[in-house]
Amino acid sequence: MDMQHKNSLATSCSANAAWSHSAAKRVFDIMAATGMIVLFSPVILFVALAVKLTSKGPVFFRQTRVGKANSNFLMWKFRTMRTDCAGGPCVTKVGDNRVTPVGAFLRRLKLDELPQLFNVIKGEMSLVGPRPKVPHHETQPLLYKPGVTGAASLAFREEEELLRHLPDRALDDYQVTVLMPIKRQLDNQYMLEATFASDLLLMLRTVLGRGDAIREVDLVHFQESLVTLSSALTTGSTMPRPLEAPRTLKPGAAGGA
Repeated sequence: MDMQHKNSLATSCSANAAWSHSAAKRVFDIMAATGMIVLFSPVILFVALAVKLTSKGPVFFRQTRVGKANSNFLMWKFRTMRTDCAGGPCVTKVGDNRVTPVGAFLRRLKLDELPQLFNVIKGEMSLVGPRPKVPHHETQPLLYKPGVTGAASLAFREEEELLRHLPDRALDDYQVTVLMPIKRQLDNQYMLEATFASDLLLMLRTVLGRGDAIREVDLVHFQESLVTLSSALTTGSTMPRPLEAPRTLKPGAAGGA
């Protein structure tokens, strides 16, 4: 199967994702993001003050990310790292000394992502979709508008803990070669079948931190499956059974909420 055929197959599958590409989803994004900004405005103000008063540097962190169809945009977050640490990997793990004490707290509760509600209103992101990557991590065109949260984001909410044993120099390569294919599979499978109700449920699970999280043993299973899949594509042998996301990440699965 050549690359052009695989890309056209992925595009065809994407076209069947009715809710994920619908105008109704866009209207919901605008209304919900606006409501959240108003509702969480005291929290946003408190976090901004905490970041400003506890470490040197700007309140916000801006970074170029890849959007749908390879369109770049500036994604906003509350700054969680020290400004005197130049360089280092784009991926973080538990114990990263670049992260401030307040930043670690914000990351744990995902409060650093709140400014992305403005990216949603601007149309650069959706509330639910694949997480946007930095340009050198995105190896394939993004089929859907990137999201504040998504199936892979929920499954990998303990990612920094999973990466704790890796040396810093290996973090970026591991993200691209091992984690990205798994995340892409989880996100594409979810977005293809997503509905308004499943998006609401996924957002609720994100807030509550509920649902199946990827464990180290799961990574081993996924890696073995990816190696088998790659071999089948190369040799033309019998295709293995496709990887499947945990049941509680699939649209319509009510358990774990």
